[in-house]
Order: sequence, then C-alpha cells, then structure tokens
Amino acid sequence: MSSTDHKYDILSKTSSLKGTGIFINEDLIPEDQVESRKEVQKVKKARKEGKWAIIRNRKSIIQDRNQKDSNK
Repeated sequence: MSSTDHKYDILSKTSSLKGTGIFINEDLIPEDQVESRKEVQKVKKARKEGKWAIIRNRKSIIQDRNQKDSNK
C-alpha cells in the first residue's frame, strides 16, 4: 500500500464483501500474528462460556451478558 490511510480505507470497506467468499485481512508480522491468535482464542473461550465478546483494534473486549444488556 502506498499509505497507511489507504490501507485502513480498504480494510474499513471489507464488510461489504460478506457472503461473497472473498475476504481481506491485514498482513501482520509474525509477532502480531501470535498476539492476534491469542485474542481470538480468548474470544472463543468467552463465547463458549456465554459471554459477549468481540475483537476491536486487535484487543478482545469481553463482558458478561448482563453487563452488556445494562449498557443499552
């Protein structure tokens, strides 16, 4: 990519590809790939436990379902 702004502009539009079988992910260095896998595993474990969990900006956000509902 010629600039970081251009890269993030493209990545922000990837949701329009849902259902097409095409995906675009950020290319990460090996150390970041390891950290990303750890965050994904945290989210998967939390969801199995019935918690609300997502990843934003390479960090997992995990809350009890009751906490999420009370924030509405």
